[in-house]
Amino acid sequence: MKQLTKLFLLAMLVTLASCEQESTQEEQNENQADLRFENGRVVSDGEEDLELVFNANSEEMNEGTLMNVGMSNHTYGATVSEVYNVIDADRAPFGSRQPQSNFWWSESAAGDDYFDASTYFGAAEGENLVFTEYSNGTANLTGVTYSGTCAVTLNVWLKNKKTWDEWSAIGGEHKKEGTAGNASDEEEMNFYIIDHTRSVVTAAGGDCVQEGTFGLTQRPDPNDPNTPNYGVHVGPGGANYDSNIGAEGISGWGWLIDPVSCDPLWLIDFNFLIEIAEDECDDCQGKVTDLDLTWNWPNDYRVRVYQRYENTCYATKIFDSVVGEGDEIALSGSNANGTIGRWAYVFVGNCYYTKFRTDCRLNIGPGYSRGVLEVTGGSSSRGGELCEYDGSNRRCRW
Repeated sequence: MKQLTKLFLLAMLVTLASCEQESTQEEQNENQADLRFENGRVVSDGEEDLELVFNANSEEMNEGTLMNVGMSNHTYGATVSEVYNVIDADRAPFGSRQPQSNFWWSESAAGDDYFDASTYFGAAEGENLVFTEYSNGTANLTGVTYSGTCAVTLNVWLKNKKTWDEWSAIGGEHKKEGTAGNASDEEEMNFYIIDHTRSVVTAAGGDCVQEGTFGLTQRPDPNDPNTPNYGVHVGPGGANYDSNIGAEGISGWGWLIDPVSCDPLWLIDFNFLIEIAEDECDDCQGKVTDLDLTWNWPNDYRVRVYQRYENTCYATKIFDSVVGEGDEIALSGSNANGTIGRWAYVFVGNCYYTKFRTDCRLNIGPGYSRGVLEVTGGSSSRGGELCEYDGSNRRCRW
């Protein structure tokens, strides 16, 4: 028994020593010298992964394979501009005949059941939809909305963000209706159209008019010169059917379509308020899915970033661009589960420079740096948005 106790204590000491060594190494890596070159080649951190193999496919940009019923849920190269919580609209001036809601699904071909309460969907307690805008002119509406036992899961992508001047210049119009909508100003609105190549809607439950998975397209058709082009508008008074005049909101119109034939099936509307979500973050949990880096060096260089393809030994490229001082390097994981894997490998010019640990063994977050690259944001698969990096609070997992 004493022998077993000694062996156990010895194992613990070895593990603690390993953890301490890993922490010391991370401290050294955080304090690398600035970008240096010898004989025209960048000086690396000395930790190049000799098992990483480059093949014929390694130089092809891998834009990820995280899919939802064939639809991508990634925003490659884009960063989050703002995240909003969705608030159900009160349907003014028809609040006495229509329930508070964020989504309308007509059950009639003519769409004339506007006063049928069962066609309106709203958020469950504590389960708000989330609307996210990105720097590349796209936006995403996600979450679940309910009517009776029917649960509709939304993954709606919008694209081609435009101001009113840009929108009206291509023939776009502003659909004013309802209390807030009729009081709104098109000059204060931004306009999108639904991206039918990425959007997916799933309905399940006995109260659904139809269960299954659907595509989603803009209504009226923005490419049809014989119909108005309303798009999806976002801005003050944007929730047309709401009593809060001037409050930030969104209205949009679409068709649920057959995901194979693309035939239109059901009329739908969006109408809701939005408010900026409070910033929330968590420790790195699972693996990193997105990582934003800033290039803190006065000269411009071509930077390429690789990860291991599906955690194999083969490199796959997830970023490739010339960057200058203050420029952002936005990484999104290309594994099937949306993660980067264990490491993100950074090359400057044609040479390996450094790597970022992305398997959450290091509690990576904004403020963590490697050489001239600093983390400014990111998210992990089980923890969401990454909190600020705290070098004094190191973790070791047994």
